[in-house]
Amino acid sequence: MQRSLLSLAVLFAIAPGAFADSTLTLPELQVTASKRVQAQNQTDLALSVATADDLQQANVYRSGELERVFPELLARNTGADLFPSLSLRGISSSDPYNGPVGIYVDGVPQYLGTFNQELLDIEQIELLKGPQGTLYGRNAHAGALNISTRQPGETPEASLQSRYSNLHRQVAASGSAPLLSERLYLQGALYHDATDGELTRSAHHGDSDNGGGRVGLLFKASEDLSLRLAYARDKLRSYNEQYLADATLGQRRASVPLMESVYTRRVESSSATLDWSLNDRWRLTAISALQNDRHERLFGDLGFLWPETQRTVSQELRLATQGSERAWDLVGGLYWQNSKSDSRRVPDGAAPLSGLYGQADSHIENTEKAVFGEFTWHLAPRWDLTLGARHSQEKAETRYVQQGAAYTPGFEYRGDDTFSSTTPKLALGFQATPDTRLYASVSKGFKAGGYNRIGAITPDAVAYSPEKSLNMEVGVKASLLDKRVWLNGALYRIDIDDVQQFIGDAGTGTQSLANIGKARSEGAELSLDWQASDATHVKLAGTLNRNRMLDSVRQGNHLTYTPQRTLRVAVDHSLFFAGLPGELRPGVGLSYTGKHYFDVDNQVAQSGYSLIDARLAWLPQPDLELALYGNNLGDKLYRTYAYQSGPGQQFAQPGAGRELGLSVKAAF
Repeated sequence: MQRSLLSLAVLFAIAPGAFADSTLTLPELQVTASKRVQAQNQTDLALSVATADDLQQANVYRSGELERVFPELLARNTGADLFPSLSLRGISSSDPYNGPVGIYVDGVPQYLGTFNQELLDIEQIELLKGPQGTLYGRNAHAGALNISTRQPGETPEASLQSRYSNLHRQVAASGSAPLLSERLYLQGALYHDATDGELTRSAHHGDSDNGGGRVGLLFKASEDLSLRLAYARDKLRSYNEQYLADATLGQRRASVPLMESVYTRRVESSSATLDWSLNDRWRLTAISALQNDRHERLFGDLGFLWPETQRTVSQELRLATQGSERAWDLVGGLYWQNSKSDSRRVPDGAAPLSGLYGQADSHIENTEKAVFGEFTWHLAPRWDLTLGARHSQEKAETRYVQQGAAYTPGFEYRGDDTFSSTTPKLALGFQATPDTRLYASVSKGFKAGGYNRIGAITPDAVAYSPEKSLNMEVGVKASLLDKRVWLNGALYRIDIDDVQQFIGDAGTGTQSLANIGKARSEGAELSLDWQASDATHVKLAGTLNRNRMLDSVRQGNHLTYTPQRTLRVAVDHSLFFAGLPGELRPGVGLSYTGKHYFDVDNQVAQSGYSLIDARLAWLPQPDLELALYGNNLGDKLYRTYAYQSGPGQQFAQPGAGRELGLSVKAAF
């Protein structure tokens, strides 16, 4: 299947006239991966970028669908949208509260539990690969995801987007306008997405309902000083936390619960960003943020309610150089964050299996302080040397009380600890030719230690230690064929100490995060973006990864959620017909995800599989698009989460089946 689609892409590309116009070029993107504006081809790190057009062409509407533009990133839910799991470069974590990939929206850090939301008014998304501890800190152990939204301008703008399919009924509207010319701007968005579940023998079929909105104000005191205020709310209610036995997975037939599981997630975020260009050489940025996450979860037949709240306050103060024509560049700053979480498990006496779990109450508070800096010396016309470091200190404290029951012994645990880390970085960049850049880097990553929330069974299972890594990589970035081809490649090796993974009995829900030893991840990445002709665009990206535990009883085992291979091939072509206004744009894509395991003992796995998506868009005018689209056109059955409940007995959640729909997008 992969070969056939790749052949199709090549046939499109070498169509007559494909090489006729040497003036065809790909756009040169500007990125903020180093927390200062740079050309993408001048960065000395592995980086992938997706624009708003890329997202639309790949039928990406939510952050949980980003695999269709970033095959390097595996995004899964470990049972529910409340508990996302991200993996990158063979580094993963089942920890749904502090993942290995940092998530930022307009520079504001996001709580992992809120990951899967609508993507609206996107300017571009940057995926930074490998440990980014120097500039992004504790939650960028495997990489970072930078989401940038469009900024309002002098011209009023509005857009309306909707899709209707057998799985989704979605509508979204956004707009911006100046309130005071050249001084004050307003922007906002509203959205709603009703998802139809595919489960049979289930009262709500796994349905979900998600809606929310955001509003922002941009005040420009002068050309050099601006203040951006943002506020957002999101609510998700879902019945998709159901687990299917292997025997009924193919029919998507749920085990009939006596009490159906359901959860509601509410997220509220606010931020203030001050941007001050002090002069031609220096820029000062201050970002203050508050995020509240609250969810209520009824875990069906097992008979308990599981409410949680998380409140996170953060502040970053950053000074960076700007402009060019200097012998060096610098980014430096201070970071502070405080988070408080409260989790409870409350047995429901009316539930069929009430009494198996005792009541539990967990309170955790974390406070992080950090200083960071990155210095780049342009030591020769073609050479750049980057030195960076971040020193952080985190204090964590907890109180955990659990009452005794069949699966949960009673105990009380109090603890506090302080974790310190220094994560340095060294990178060397060489401009081999005007269009080719080579780089080599060594960096360290850090994932803080802490305390488990609900789930720890014994007092000695509450606490866990930090996870640390050393990353070594070499890479190349090249613009070829008169800038019609953009090539990006890297080889890497990551040594990981004190790997954090979930252990315990998933079947009874009594798992906890623990350190399980040392691991190593080695791999290669390659991506190619080709403007084959003025009408044909081809994208190819793939990864190879080999990771394994190096010691402990699990020596040789693979880490969870880490595919050995991934591949994405996509091609779109523009057609113009006499008598038909505008442009017709067909496109097709194939994604391959290799074999990966759901547990550290490597007993439960998903074999490799391919998914095909397609889109046929008609643009009668530049600001209007009507499209027929489809995802998983082969209706491939695959598992996104699975666990072993007993010898030879596995339960799983299936990935989304075939989706066929119509989308409309209009700009005004």
